[in-house]
Amino acid sequence: MWDLELVHQAGDLVPKCNVFNGNWIPDESYPLYNASQCPFAERGFDCVANGRRDRGFQKWRWKPRSCEIPRFDVHEILQKLRGKRIVFVGDSLSRTQWESMICMLMQGVQDKRRDVFEINGNKITKRIRFLGVWFSSYNLRIDYYRSVFLVQPGSAPRRAPKRVKSTVRLDKLDDMSKEWIDSDFLIFNSGHWWTPTKLFDM
Repeated sequence: MWDLELVHQAGDLVPKCNVFNGNWIPDESYPLYNASQCPFAERGFDCVANGRRDRGFQKWRWKPRSCEIPRFDVHEILQKLRGKRIVFVGDSLSRTQWESMICMLMQGVQDKRRDVFEINGNKITKRIRFLGVWFSSYNLRIDYYRSVFLVQPGSAPRRAPKRVKSTVRLDKLDDMSKEWIDSDFLIFNSGHWWTPTKLFDM
């Protein structure tokens, strides 16, 4: 069982709680942001903009069985993240988490056009291996690196069967890992790719 100590707004510790054991419950105060108004939310994942008429799917929050998770307080979180660097690494799941984090934090920024921008002027796309967004008023940077296996890819060995198109080096991290090693927070995923279909169709 995974335990986390949650902190009340007053700063008092609550008993350890398994935050992964719970249910989704309705909450009319959600969603935390409007994806159609966030320039970093990829259009393909904006259900409302793509024609979905109902809104009920947006109004759910996670409730652990034996504790309460403090509500997302964007102003408090921005202050705690001042001067930090957050890095998401992985596939499209990591990228959409990265997008959502940015959209939530933007709700606490007054001048969104001037203070929040992609550092290289890139548009959000799955074809770019690196994207970085800067919250200039908070000296906060949130980066995304596409690295689906997290380790080094390589070419197929000599005399390998035709179906073997490439390899992965389990003993070496992706070359891009040197770019995220100094992050303050590192969030990564890779499990979706370690299946026969994904591995053999690379």
